[in-house]
Amino acid sequence: MLFHRLMTFMRGQRGVALPMALITLLILSALIVAFSMMAASEPVLANNQLQVAQTRAVAESGVERAIWALNNPANASGIPNPLVTAAAPYDGTTAVPVLINGTQVGVFTVAVTNGTTANERNIVATGWTPTNTGTGPKVKQKIQVTVYQTRFLDPPSALTVRGEIGVGGNALIDSRSDRSCGDKAGTFSKGVTSVGGSADIYGADGNNVHNQDGTDLIQNQPDASFDPYTYSGAELNALKTLARKNGTYYQGAVTFNSSNRMPNGIVYVDTVSGNNIDANGANTTSTSDFASVDIDGNAPLDGSHIFSGMLIVAGSLNIHGNFQMHGMVYVMNDFTYLGTGTGQIVGAVMSQNIRDTSATSIDTDTSGNSTIIWNCGYAKTGGGQLPQTFTIESGTYREISG
Repeated sequence: MLFHRLMTFMRGQRGVALPMALITLLILSALIVAFSMMAASEPVLANNQLQVAQTRAVAESGVERAIWALNNPANASGIPNPLVTAAAPYDGTTAVPVLINGTQVGVFTVAVTNGTTANERNIVATGWTPTNTGTGPKVKQKIQVTVYQTRFLDPPSALTVRGEIGVGGNALIDSRSDRSCGDKAGTFSKGVTSVGGSADIYGADGNNVHNQDGTDLIQNQPDASFDPYTYSGAELNALKTLARKNGTYYQGAVTFNSSNRMPNGIVYVDTVSGNNIDANGANTTSTSDFASVDIDGNAPLDGSHIFSGMLIVAGSLNIHGNFQMHGMVYVMNDFTYLGTGTGQIVGAVMSQNIRDTSATSIDTDTSGNSTIIWNCGYAKTGGGQLPQTFTIESGTYREISG
């Protein structure tokens, strides 16, 4: 019985092999046709991708040419600083050939204009391969980028405070020795500057009389007068980027001492969250998010025992002991300085008091001798550590249509 059923089933499958073979042949034929078409189009696609990559490289060479020109303003082929109107070839009208081993691979045009701030420039470079003229096939790519130069705030005094100042003990704030950036006051404050103890404040006013109101110390200034000496959010972000590259970016509560030394350069101590203070409007950042920095005299890592650079603190800063520094201090909230020994800050100090307008304290302990000496070169270059060149601003590079 079982044998009979099996034979019946097998007789029912007769004739299946031919249709299956035809279907398989059809599928294979379709695959062969598809692969043949891909093989024919692949070189074209690969060549197109190569041309796009080459054209992008040509456009990027235009960006690099513009950055070189911005960083060499004294060169006959450079771009003057400050920029008014860029001349050819940086006005976007001149096609510049790009040659490799004497053979032209493409051309670019590049336009350079001023950015939203005085230290920003916008660059738009357009590349073509093999050329931008004629009726033959060509590929076009356009790149837009913003570059910036770290701005010298050029503060009006050795110690500039957007609030009140309390100077006491044996503190010395002195702007007499360097007049290369103009005559600077000793202190410049939004509120009252109180001087006590044996403290001396000297401005570059042509005499050696100390603590003269209106020349040595300038106080009760309008809030708007501090705007030129305030970094924008974009500038702070750029400084953060530089600090990250150098491994000198920190967050929250930080203590610099013999166990945690400060390397030279741009030292940026950010908020706990890493967000700029009040980036979303006034008083939108809790003070619990502010950075808190303590520095003692053994903090500098350099063998000279002097910290050279720029110190930015998104919060409060407390310096004590025999600490020596060449450069700029930029504090967004309170600043307290109690120096001892031969410690001194040579350069400039800027305290924004962004939240707390209570007195910035300089040497309130009469046993101390805090010293701030104005020095234009150190303030301008962060003790020789701040790059004075134009650099691409993070997040601004983009390929655009047109």
